[in-house]
Amino acid sequence: MPDSNDPLREKVAAIFRELAGGRAETLDATRLPAGITSTFTAALAGTDSTEAQILHADQIAFHLTDWSADAAFLLAVHLFPERFTPEEIREGVDAFLVHVPAHVIAAARLGGYSVEDIFAEGDIE
Repeated sequence: MPDSNDPLREKVAAIFRELAGGRAETLDATRLPAGITSTFTAALAGTDSTEAQILHADQIAFHLTDWSADAAFLLAVHLFPERFTPEEIREGVDAFLVHVPAHVIAAARLGGYSVEDIFAEGDIE
C-alpha cells in the first residue's frame, strides 16, 4: 500500500489493533518483521541445515513477509467491507498488485515451484 502515514494504511492498522492488540504491529509496513521472518526461515530450513540452506530459506521467508501490510489490507476488506470506500479499495488493490506478485513469484521460484501463468488463457486484453 502507499505511504505508511496514509489514511488507508492507518484504517487497516486500526482494524488489526482491534483484532490482535499489540500483535498487529507485525503488519506495519514501516518495520521489518524480523521475528516473523526468522520463524519462517527456521521452519523452512529445518534442523541440521547447512548455511546455504538457511540462506535459501531466509530468502523465501523475506519474500513471504515483506508484503504483510498488503495482505492485511485484503483481510481487513474481507472482514469489514463496510468500513472501506470504493476509492480506498481501488487504492489498496492497486498497491497490492504493484507490490505482491513479484514477491510471490520469487518465493515460488526459490521454492522450486512453477510460476507458469495458468490463468493466461482467456485473459481480457
